Amino acid sequence: MKQRTLCRLFVLAAAIVIPAQQMRAAVTAEQRKEIGSLSRAVRSVASLVRRKKIDEAESQLKSVEERLEKLKLAPNERAVAGLKRQITLQQNLIARARNGGKPPANTVSFEKHVAPILTKRCVSCHSNNPKGGLRLDTFSGLEAGGSSGPLLIVGNPRNSRLMGRLFAPANQRMPKNAPALAASEINTIGRWIASGAKFDGLDKKAKIGAAGTSKKPSPRPSVKIALATGKETVSFTKDIAPFMTNLCLRCHSGNTPRSGFSLATFEKLMQGGDSGRVILPGNLEGSRLWDLAGKQDPIKMPPGQALITRTNWNNLRTWIVEGARFDGNDPKVPLRDLVPTEEEMRAAELAKLTPEEFEDLRLKQTEDIWKRVLPKQRPRYVESSEFLIYGNVPAERLTQLSDWAESQGKALRSMFNDRDPLLWKGKLTVFALRERFDYEEFNQVIQNRETPSEVTGHSVVTPDFSDAYIVLQDLGDDVDEQTPGMQLNLIDHLTGAYLKKDGGKLPEWVIRGTGLSMLSQIDKENAYIKGLAGITTDALEAGIEKPQDLFADGTFAPAQIGAVGYSLVSYMRKAGGAAKFGRFVRRLQAGDNVTAAVKSVYRADLRALATAFLGSLRR
Repeated sequence: MKQRTLCRLFVLAAAIVIPAQQMRAAVTAEQRKEIGSLSRAVRSVASLVRRKKIDEAESQLKSVEERLEKLKLAPNERAVAGLKRQITLQQNLIARARNGGKPPANTVSFEKHVAPILTKRCVSCHSNNPKGGLRLDTFSGLEAGGSSGPLLIVGNPRNSRLMGRLFAPANQRMPKNAPALAASEINTIGRWIASGAKFDGLDKKAKIGAAGTSKKPSPRPSVKIALATGKETVSFTKDIAPFMTNLCLRCHSGNTPRSGFSLATFEKLMQGGDSGRVILPGNLEGSRLWDLAGKQDPIKMPPGQALITRTNWNNLRTWIVEGARFDGNDPKVPLRDLVPTEEEMRAAELAKLTPEEFEDLRLKQTEDIWKRVLPKQRPRYVESSEFLIYGNVPAERLTQLSDWAESQGKALRSMFNDRDPLLWKGKLTVFALRERFDYEEFNQVIQNRETPSEVTGHSVVTPDFSDAYIVLQDLGDDVDEQTPGMQLNLIDHLTGAYLKKDGGKLPEWVIRGTGLSMLSQIDKENAYIKGLAGITTDALEAGIEKPQDLFADGTFAPAQIGAVGYSLVSYMRKAGGAAKFGRFVRRLQAGDNVTAAVKSVYRADLRALATAFLGSLRR
């Protein structure tokens, strides 16, 4: 216990020093406002170019870049990346305007001159798992750029990031830890950019070859797929596809698979590669795949250390002998899609359990978690029809929590018209922890995270219900504007657990606001609930660019989202009733975005609903 406490202190001390980049990742309301202003400034550049004010346009773009740099936001932040794309487009426009509306003459061929340089000096670091998110083994990767933004400004090599990295000081220059490109090579790339950075190959997504050629793969002959009869002893989807996916796809997939042999789909596997078909159903000795992967000594495929096991060897042999039959639904689907993930296999195992077996599993899981967190404390628990209340609070408290949980469960069933036998398969565990230290210990051991002081509970529910629990610090029953009390803490996070149970990604304001709104109907004089109105007002006074931004995740700080969510949910329930709000949530869980769900259920667009909500607050 003491050791874990010391670990937390070290993590906290490190967090004081290192989170600068993490803090930069979150975009504040002020930064969003500045980005909006910069975006408007960029859009006005086109007007300056049309009026032949080229120098003024260029100066304005330079000012925008300087202001953007001062925001100190991560370059891969969505708003920043979008703004940088706008800047690049306008820089291209200026470059063309300086050249009479067209790229400079004296063109250089990408295929003949540029691609060989990239292949020789850049592709080793910028292909699979590329550094900086930048792929240079295809023209589309070069065109897209990396996490730092676009590489090319067409017609303007001086301001192109690619040229900047080639000319940079030794510790920043590319290629890294290697000799610089020859002056003639850099000059070739610069002239290519200046002349329009044109692509003269056949397929932008095809990998460039050693000679810079990007040819489309030749079409393969069609093959007849033999379907499984059910009498086979080896299944392709269960026995063959998993090891092929793990050991072979790295080399035999993509636009230019090794030897022209792709394993991307079953159909391509059966079509073979440059040397022809590699599997002849029923003909083991005539199948080249068996010769390479099962017969030669040493085995040639797969290369390196990733050798197939004896079980893989036997299964491959039997599968070919039995006719290389396909037992999937579609031979054109990606091979990876035929192989179940660990989550899918776990879900299949859980689906076989009876309700009683699932409840036994939940109790065992709960006991195991407790032993990991507080092994020296003996827990108590109370079990009801829907819940397992488990913790180190007094027995009477457990019973009280059970009654509150059952009552909230009934309210959720009514609002969402839920007719499932159990709200959560195997029941929902409610961990009730007496001390703040206990709650922090739970977060450290199970979630591996520190706990902000304002956080007093959380929920974890997976789509297959392998996990289904909430964890609460017992806050007592005294309620004021800063302290919600234990009943509200329970209702808040129990409702969040319910909203997560169908696996859909719901906005945080819905998850946090629904439980708070439901409690306001139970306890109309709750001081904590009344205090949320002030927090909402403060949050809105900070300013939002558009009314509909109310509904977007990331608009408000974590400390504000509960209050804003409460106000939004309460308004929507009042405007259309609890049943209509329940249908709105169901649409979100079914995959609709907020805009579509509002239109479907409330027959309004998002801006109109947001404007009506803001009007109700003013009134």
